[in-house]
Amino acid sequence: MALTAADGQRLREDKPLVLITTSETGQHITALNTAARGMGFRPGMTLADARAIHPALQVAHADPAGDERALIRLALWCQCYSPFTRADPPDGISLDITGCAHLFGGEAGMMENISKRLSGFGLSARLAIAPTIGTAWGLARHAPDPCHISHPRKLRDDLAPLPIAALRLSPEIRRALEKLGLKRVGDLVDKPRAPLAARFGSQLMRRLDTAMGYEEESFTPLSPPVSHVAECRFVEPIITRKGVEIAVERLTRDLADMLEKAGKGARRVELRLFRIDGWFETVPLATSTATRDPHHLCRLLCERLDRIEQRAGFGFEAARLSAIQIEDKPAQQEDMDGPVHDSGRNDISPLLDRLVNRFGPDRVTRALPCPSHIPERAFRFVSVLEKTGTPDWPAHARTVQDGADFARPLLLLAPPEPIIAIAEAPDSPPARFEWRREPHRVTRAEGPERIAPEWWRTHEDASRTTRDYYRVEDEAGHRFWLFRDGLYERAGNAPRWFIHGIFA
Repeated sequence: MALTAADGQRLREDKPLVLITTSETGQHITALNTAARGMGFRPGMTLADARAIHPALQVAHADPAGDERALIRLALWCQCYSPFTRADPPDGISLDITGCAHLFGGEAGMMENISKRLSGFGLSARLAIAPTIGTAWGLARHAPDPCHISHPRKLRDDLAPLPIAALRLSPEIRRALEKLGLKRVGDLVDKPRAPLAARFGSQLMRRLDTAMGYEEESFTPLSPPVSHVAECRFVEPIITRKGVEIAVERLTRDLADMLEKAGKGARRVELRLFRIDGWFETVPLATSTATRDPHHLCRLLCERLDRIEQRAGFGFEAARLSAIQIEDKPAQQEDMDGPVHDSGRNDISPLLDRLVNRFGPDRVTRALPCPSHIPERAFRFVSVLEKTGTPDWPAHARTVQDGADFARPLLLLAPPEPIIAIAEAPDSPPARFEWRREPHRVTRAEGPERIAPEWWRTHEDASRTTRDYYRVEDEAGHRFWLFRDGLYERAGNAPRWFIHGIFA
């Protein structure tokens, strides 16, 4: 089932008011209130002609971008009636209310509820419910009564008296049909299809077939379809954090049951709290791994409710928890005589999720291998919330080291820090070096491990010289990872020394 609302703002009905846009051909009326329409003004009329009729006409400039934002916001608000809504610019909203009407006492009860609440916002609306999107669209805009419900058996009779504009045709096709005397939908229904298609193209037949239900029409909502949703409505509006937390506890439990039955886990969930004044508050949540632990989800969501009482307005009347992104998560049994459960004993995902919840996703990261021989390029950090496979670090180390088994330091300095080094021979490890004004005498050294530059890189920070790395140990037992940047050559500057890491 589809529901469409065509809305317009109720502005000072006692005085004529028009909205205008400015173009190369002058200023034209794009919208007007009831009082202005009663005086004979129409969209498309020039402002000069309108002023000539009524000099005291109230005029305001139209804001199409603002109107579109407001329409999308209203479509989002309508998600308290159905999770699948979309804006139909310039003045309409469509909802897929399949399986939702019974929550409001049926289709008539839902329509009455929507009309009453829109009226409370200062908006007048024409509403229609029909089996197809096209019929609902046409009835909402062209039916004689402002609220209309159509059923499959009445579909043909409801469409027949409507003007052909109800079929969402292009202006050119409408004008051509009207010239032939085909002004109503009923004039087209019984006409031979082949001549109509040959003269007016496929658009006419497609619009007619989708309106009559002969052909399916896709519906793309603002939010992607979600198959796992838990909802609850409150007898009285709630404004306290404690009340919201109780609702969250119930919703996470219901959602976890749905996910468990489906063998799924949630990576991203979204909590929406619908206020009685028409707006809603959104609390998004992402986890590092798929989970369906209700206690874990409840704890994370409740940690994000710090200022919910200040944002409650006159109270929340409903809440919805949706699993936006899900993954397969079969149950596991670790012991022969143990219970079946979801997470392992050594799983640190709950800890990571709490850290992300506290510090943000960009501050809690994990390292991933990168195909580069340059040590500082051999890895990258990504948020723990980013979905990645399990990295094979030993295989990565063998790849970047060409199969050799060179030790790598636990701490890598970024960027490498320059040192003053003295070597006994040009190609030998340093005998002593000074780092951060602290002298170190080398007692043991291993190397070199030569790493050539990545000549295929073109950006400025790419290394252009060959590096010789040494693992050295000083008199105090401290172990360092040093490298000589460049080779000793007859021409050119002498190589520089750097410290790149510290071994444990």
